[in-house]
Amino acid sequence: MLIKEWMSKSVITIDSKDFLTDAAKLFKTKVISMLPVLKDGKLIGILTDGDVKKAMPSDATSLDKYEIMSLLDKITIESVMSKPVVTIQADHTVDEAAGIMLSNGISGMPVVSFGGKIEGIITKSDIFRCFVSFTGVSNKGQVFAFNLQDKPGIIKNLTDMIRNSGGRLCSIMTSYDDIEEGFRKVFFHTFDIDPSSFDGLVEKFHEAGELIYVADLSRGF
Repeated sequence: MLIKEWMSKSVITIDSKDFLTDAAKLFKTKVISMLPVLKDGKLIGILTDGDVKKAMPSDATSLDKYEIMSLLDKITIESVMSKPVVTIQADHTVDEAAGIMLSNGISGMPVVSFGGKIEGIITKSDIFRCFVSFTGVSNKGQVFAFNLQDKPGIIKNLTDMIRNSGGRLCSIMTSYDDIEEGFRKVFFHTFDIDPSSFDGLVEKFHEAGELIYVADLSRGF
């Protein structure tokens, strides 16, 4: 899951000396949530649609729309942009990008080369697309969630049960968050488990570990 496989490669930028009216028009006419800000061709900041809204007069203003536009025509991008810019390189992974965005409280960031040239932009929407693709949830199927002892062979035991029931594995995801030491959460997304085998498999799963929940998306429950 490399960033270069999921980032948006067509990047719309804005110059630091442009004005807020220029940015407002871009946000209105393009499907974007942020604009990398350039100065002499170099990345120096980032402007989001939230930054533009913050710079706008409040709803309580007595200014009419023409006076507001005149005001925005005098505010440069450089004066309201966010800096320094959090960036990442295209050969890093999507989960790295997600962690950086979460820890920094941002919704996206420019993807740059070693020389600092913008190659793309990765946003939370791109990460959602990646997550949906790799979990297989868009293709429905079945989901099984467990709390399991963190010991060798336990996942193989469960995957053997799935295979013996005629099922196919789409994805396995694990987490050590919010669980006692020595255990981990494991989520299986499967396909092709016949309804006649489903209840029997669930019973076996209950015997093999702590089954948190089951969802058969192929049948709507």
